[in-house]
Amino acid sequence: MTLPPEQIDWIVREVIRRLQQQGVSLGEQPTAAGNELALSERVVTTATLERSLGGVALVRVAKGAVVTPAARDLLRENNIDLVREG
Repeated sequence: MTLPPEQIDWIVREVIRRLQQQGVSLGEQPTAAGNELALSERVVTTATLERSLGGVALVRVAKGAVVTPAARDLLRENNIDLVREG
């Protein structure tokens, strides 16, 4: 079964929303240094990125972080590089 990227992104957002309602911490707030954005979230969605992309040329995520297809598309559309740490 293959799901379209938009549906995967919606599912991830819904899971995150429900976890946050239960008080589960999903990571620290994003930090930006110059034109780089470092994210500590385990799941990176378009909602995660849209709040923080102004002037960013590079996004750094943890080695095991899941980046949704829609988030990858958003980065590509904005000519922003994605780098995995570690």
